[in-house]
Order: sequence, then C-alpha cells, then structure tokens
Amino acid sequence: MNSFFYSRLAFQNLRKNRSLYLPCLLSGSVIVMLFYILDSICVMLGNAEMRGGAYLEMIIGLSRNVCGFLSIIILFYINSFVMKQRKREFGLFCVLGMEKKHLFQVLFLETMMVGTASILLGVLGGALLSQLLFLVLMNIVRYNIPLTFTIPLSSIGLTFGVFAAAYLLVILAEAVQIIRTNPIDLLHSAKVGEREPKARWLLALIGAAALSGGYALAIGAKDAVQALMFFIVAVVLVMIGTYLLFTAGSITFLKILRRKKSFYYKPNNFVSVSGMIYRMKQNAVGLANICILSTCVLVTLSSTICLYIGEESVTANRFPRDMKASFALEEGTEAAAIDTMENLAEQHGLEITNAVKVYPYSIIAYQEGENDFSTEYDGGGHISDLSRLWSFEILPLSSYNEAVGMNYQLEWGEVLLCKGTKAQDNVFRLDGTEYRAKELIPFPDFLASADDGDGGYSLLIMRDDERKELWTAHHAGEDTYPWFQYVFDLEGPENHRQVYMDCLREALVETQRAPGQYLRVGSVGSREADRKDFYETFGGLFFVGIFFTLLFLLATVLIVYYKQITEGYDDHDRFHIMQQVGMSAHEVKSAIHKQVLMVFFLPLGLAMVHISAAFPALCKILRAFQMTDTRLFLICVLGTCLAFSVVYLVIYWLTASVYYRLAK
Repeated sequence: MNSFFYSRLAFQNLRKNRSLYLPCLLSGSVIVMLFYILDSICVMLGNAEMRGGAYLEMIIGLSRNVCGFLSIIILFYINSFVMKQRKREFGLFCVLGMEKKHLFQVLFLETMMVGTASILLGVLGGALLSQLLFLVLMNIVRYNIPLTFTIPLSSIGLTFGVFAAAYLLVILAEAVQIIRTNPIDLLHSAKVGEREPKARWLLALIGAAALSGGYALAIGAKDAVQALMFFIVAVVLVMIGTYLLFTAGSITFLKILRRKKSFYYKPNNFVSVSGMIYRMKQNAVGLANICILSTCVLVTLSSTICLYIGEESVTANRFPRDMKASFALEEGTEAAAIDTMENLAEQHGLEITNAVKVYPYSIIAYQEGENDFSTEYDGGGHISDLSRLWSFEILPLSSYNEAVGMNYQLEWGEVLLCKGTKAQDNVFRLDGTEYRAKELIPFPDFLASADDGDGGYSLLIMRDDERKELWTAHHAGEDTYPWFQYVFDLEGPENHRQVYMDCLREALVETQRAPGQYLRVGSVGSREADRKDFYETFGGLFFVGIFFTLLFLLATVLIVYYKQITEGYDDHDRFHIMQQVGMSAHEVKSAIHKQVLMVFFLPLGLAMVHISAAFPALCKILRAFQMTDTRLFLICVLGTCLAFSVVYLVIYWLTASVYYRLAK
C-alpha cells in the first residue's frame, strides 16, 4: 500500500469533518496563544528590571501553569466529542478491512496535523500579540517601558514542548479507545436504543442539600476571615450540588413535568420534554460544566474589575493625606520629626500643607453584652466568634480640636463618638467603665479608615488625661511607648515630590531627638507609593483575570457548540420522523427552539443564582483587600452578568442555527 495513502486519507477526513475539526483547530490555537503570551510576558518582566517586576512575574508565571493545566483538560474534552461523532465512521473503516493499527495510524496523523497547525498558529499569533499585551499590562500597572519587539525563544520552546506532550497524551487516549472497542459496536453505535433514565430522588435530594449547604456557608459568613475560610468548602459543595442537580435533579424535574397532562400533552412541550428526558443523561455533565465555567467567568471578571476600578477608594482609605509617617512617641520626637520633614521639603522646593498630628491608640475588645465590652478574654469561647470583636480607636481631645478647628469640652466619662458600620449605643461600658457620647461626630478626613464593615468599630475622642490613664492601665509594666503620626499633603513639582518620598525615611532614621538618641521610626508611606503597590498587585490580577475569563469563555463556547452538533446529529432521524407523522416544519423548528432554550439557558440561569448567593461572601473577601464599596461591586457584578448574557445569547444564536441545520 502506498505510504502516503494514510496521510491522504487523514487529510480528507479532516476536510470532510471540518465542522468538527475547524473549531478544534481554532480553539487549540487560541489556547496555545494564551499560554505563549503568558510565558513570554514572564520573560519580558524578568528582563525589564522594573520595580515590583518579580511579584508580577510570580503572578503571571503561576497563571501560566494553571492555564496550561486547564488547556490540557479542554483539549481532552474536545477530543472526546470528536471521537464520539466519528464512531460510525471508524466502524465502517474496520468493516471495510482496516485493522485497528491502521485506524490508529490515521487518527495519529489527523491529531498530529491538527496539533501541529494549532501550535504553529498559536505561537505565531502569540508572537504578534505578546508585545502589545505586555504594554497593556504595563499600562494597567502604570509603568512606562519603551517598546522593544522581542520573541523569547525560551517561550517558543516551552510552548512547543507542553502542547506537543498534550497532543501526544490525546493520541494515547485515542489508542486506548481503539483497543477497547469492537468495530461492529462502533458501526451500530447510533442505532443502539436508549433506556429511559430513572428519576433518582436520593441523588437529587443530596444535590439540593449540597447546593443549599454551599449557599448557607456563603451567605452566613459573618466576616472576611470566615468568608475566606469557608469559601473553598462552599465552592466544592456548590459544584457537587450543580452536578447532581443536572444529572439527577433535572431528570426528576422533567418527569414531574411529564405527569402534568395539561403541560405535557401539547406538541411542542411533548417533543421538548420527552427529548430532554432521553438526552439528559448525556447532556447533564456538559450542562453542569457550562454552568460552573459561566460562574467562574462571572466571579473572576467582576471581582478583578471591582478591585481595579476601586483602587482610588482603597488608597484614600489607607492614606487620607499624601504622606504619613509614624514614630514611637518619646521625649523630643514630635519636634525633631516635624523639623526634619519640613526642612527636607524646603530643600526640595516643596510645601507641606494640611498637616495634622495624630496620636493613634487602638483597643481590641470583646462584646460581652449589647453595650458591654471587655479587653480581657475570659475563656468563654467567644474569641472564635470574630463578629464579637470590637475595635476602639481613641484620640486625645486636644489634638482633635486642633485638627478640626473646634473647641469641644468634655467631662470625665464623656466622649465624642463616631460610629462605624456596626454601631453600639451612645452609652456603653468598656472594662467596667461607663462612657457617654456627648455628641456624634463624622469620621475625620485626616484619619485612615479601619472600618471594614464586618466587625465592630468606633472612634472615640476622649479627654487627654482620661486617655492617658486608660493607656497606662492597659500597658502597665510594659516597655512600650504610645505612637505619633504626622500626616500631610505636599505641594510642588511632581518630580521633586517623588525624590522627597524616596529619601524621607532615610532622613528620619538619621534624625536625633536628643544627643545620641535617634527617632524610632515606624512606617513611612505615601499615597503615590501605595497606589503603585496596589496597581502592581491588583493590576496584575486584573490582567490575569481577563486571560482566565477568555479561557473559561472559550471552554464554554466549545462545550455548547459540540453539544449542539451532537444533539443535531442524534436528532436528525427523529425530527424527520416527526415531520412524516404530521408535524409541520414550523412546529419542528419551534420544538427545537424551545428545547434549546430550556437546555442551554438553564446553566446561565443557575450561574446567575450561584453568583447571587456568593455575593455576600465575595463582598467580605473584597473587604479583606480593603475594598468596602459594596455598591461598586454590585455594579460590576450586574455589568458582568449583562455582558456575559449578551455573549451567551450570541453563542446560542450561532449554535442553534447549526443544530437546526443538522437536525433537519
């Protein structure tokens, strides 16, 4: 036999089955391209020698590894659909005299052709787009790096190696399938009758219980720590519940619909429900995958967008002024520190404005009763209930009056009270001492916010002598000092401001508060530096979130597309029979339309329910990153759901037309 016979046969098979292999080729190319781009960006970050580059390189590198793992799973998933549709063809080849080794040779050549083309197209597309996307990443994290077109050879080698191994594993899986199959069974696989699946009530109830348990954990989390602790457990329960409800619960529900004669005995409903009952066994896993992937898209994109957009509010919470420096408050500290900061500013042609001296003192207490708080843990077990933790931030009256330009006067036991999100009454007890709020005040614009909305938080303005007595009582016998902060804005040229920020800490560390005694410098930070750190962290996460969204979306599109093709081939004869027994073409199309709607919009609807249930937990997790703007996150979730629904509608419209063309 001609040595090129199998090559020509493999090429002809690919051409004849282009409706199956063209999406396989395109999706494989996109997967390879995403992997190559992530790895090449890692190489570019390593060569850029940029501040924070190592951290970004770690994030992108980890994402590349996860992307590679998910890509291999997607390739196997695609191959399983293709192999299923070609069973009869393989059986015919065997009946006509082709041995299993010859059939494997043809499949090997087909997979190698598709794999080689996918890798080459993916690397070529990645080489063209990687530099552009690297600049996009630099823009997201606010770095200016000159454009230098590079194609890292190491990235090309790694991409070829990873995906050559992936396609070889696919070929190995095909070989196992060929060895284990009977040619006659392959030939008659399409004519094997299907048994009606049973309504498995127990599994349906377990699925409902798992889903309810996952929702309860997500909704019932009291704070960010609990949300982080239980979120993975909730995700696992929701995944189990989703799979069981699609595989067992859907069939149970359809059989309940079939019992309702007023609904079932109508032509369109009869066709849709009866068809779905017999197809749900093979559809269920695919639909559950669509639902879970859709949920991943919604959660990933909405969270990363919210964090990135909300950067300014997070930075403003941490730095109410341009600069903030803190010191251990010892004799001579205030004057020496302020003189150094002002003199350094003058040297750089800058002016310090809106300066405020802050004397922070925080007490962590436990809520014993409705308005009774204690700083001593009594061993009663409530320390594990983080919702009962309460943070009191106490400022001296004199510095507060100076900062806000007021002249408040307080009696012993009186305070000015600023309540947090979770507030106590105006009269409360702290370690047995009763305090009364003389007046409620707004949160000062010079103080960094410590209220994350989960635990209790209160700001107290207290008489200086009373506050000093309270501090002494809590720190008796300890070798410690209270803290002093100086917060201020800077006026002047941007380049001078940057130099000032860079050299301020060194200048403070070298400052003496007394001969031979240096300042004990705590933190020295700026809003601009914090903003850069934020963009490095969450800009990278936002960039990675976009990549994973594309990957999840690609997997969703492929599953929907191949599921529609599978159903179209399976229903071809069935719908011809329906037309022969009296159903019009319009009725057949209407029945197809309703079935597709019921089947393929169910995952989208359940994904919306999933993210709605996860919303409270996600809000608390975002608070751990100091993102407290729930309204912004809600807008991001709604916007993401709307955009994804539009994409899903387009996918439905395209695949439904393919389904109807095959079915008729």
